[in-house]
This record gives sequence, structure tokens and C-alpha cells, in this order.
Amino acid sequence: MKYFASPTALVLRSNFSAVECERRLRDSMDVERPTVFGFSGYRGTKPFLGAVDGRQFRVLQRVYSNRNTLSTVLTGEFEPQENGARVKGAFDLEAASKMAVCVISFVGLLILVPIVFVSHASHPVFSAIFVCVYGSLLLFLPRIFRGIGLDQERDIADFPKETLAADDDA
Repeated sequence: MKYFASPTALVLRSNFSAVECERRLRDSMDVERPTVFGFSGYRGTKPFLGAVDGRQFRVLQRVYSNRNTLSTVLTGEFEPQENGARVKGAFDLEAASKMAVCVISFVGLLILVPIVFVSHASHPVFSAIFVCVYGSLLLFLPRIFRGIGLDQERDIADFPKETLAADDDA
């Protein structure tokens, strides 16, 4: 079993050229520039943030409640085709978010082990239940965070569909 859920693929087909797709996506979102002062933690006012670098792009949704902590990110590229462009991308947690989840899980494990050793002699049943519940939480933590981001994933997927007038490519 993988610790992190595999990235979710997104493949779209647009009638715009790859260059036009790049321009439209770049113009419809703010550049990802962090700021200390601001409700979302980023400069600008557009609902989506990211960058377009040539044929590569990165999109995330501006969130005001938790300052984009452990946010879902769409990364991908534009592929030119005969009369339009194909947009291939994948949703995943950021690398920094994955590292944070791993550190949290490791620290949780360091907390779990001493508690089990201290409480096992006096409360063996309670200790076993605690190990099962807390261990399950640590094991499924990355998938829980991906599940929390599913609404964000749907909103981000709708953004390039609308901006690039694209449909799902089968």
C-alpha cells in the first residue's frame, strides 16, 4: 500500500492553440506570491493562483480560511494538436505538504510508543484500543487530507474547463 494516494489525472481537449491556452490561463489567475498581510496568504484577488511557464502550468485555489495549508495543486502541460491543444494534468498535494504530513506522522509515532509502554502494564485493553485508533489515524492521514481536498479538486478542474473552453478528452 502506498502511503500517499496516487495523483488524480485530468485530461482536457481545447479548440484553442497551446499558445492561446497558455495566455488565457496566465491572464485568468494571480501569480503565486506569498504575503504576510492578506486573508489568503497570497497577493492579488483572483480566485485561482499559479504560474504558466511555457507549456507547463501549476494551479491552486485561493483559500481564505486556512491560508492554503495542505492545498491540492494541479500541475500539467499543454500539448499542441492539429486543431487545438490537449491539456494533461494531475492533482496532488504539494511536496512540502507531503513532507509535513510525514513529519507529523513520525512525531505521532514517537508519542504513541512511550504511551503504549507506560500504560500497557496498568491498562492493557485501553492500550490496545489506543494503538489501533491512533495507529489507524497515522496510517490514513495522507488519504484523509486528500479526501478533504476533493471539493477543491473539483473547483480547480472546473477552472481550466471554463477558461480554455475545454471538454474531457477520452
